[in-house]
Amino acid sequence: MPGAIRLEIVDGVPVARLTDTHGAFEPAVDLVAGVIRRMVAEGHPHLLLDVADAGFAAPALVDRLRMVRQWADAADGRLRIAVVAPASFIDHDRFGVVAAGNFGLAAQVFEREADAVAWLLAARADELRRNAALPKK
Repeated sequence: MPGAIRLEIVDGVPVARLTDTHGAFEPAVDLVAGVIRRMVAEGHPHLLLDVADAGFAAPALVDRLRMVRQWADAADGRLRIAVVAPASFIDHDRFGVVAAGNFGLAAQVFEREADAVAWLLAARADELRRNAALPKK
């Protein structure tokens, strides 16, 4: 059973909370990819993904690589993702974040939701400033 995702909006940011995975990592990755495709289709610029209560162990490096590749394909370069995860999930070298960037996915991982929201909002503000500076057509 792949689990469930609870969607909500926090400070204007779509938040997907992964729950009830029954310890199943790969189906949960597929479920998240579906949410990512939905966020892209709805035109959202960013997503906060909370896996703090996911119910599976920290993924191995090869699993992280497959996960971020799948999510990057789903995002198609049109979505920034902040992941909130337990400290035990976060690789000190940020392997998943680096791999995601190599696949064209802007992503970062945090232990605290407030930090993740701040990162997403700062990135959005930078994007709006850059767009405002472009010459008008």
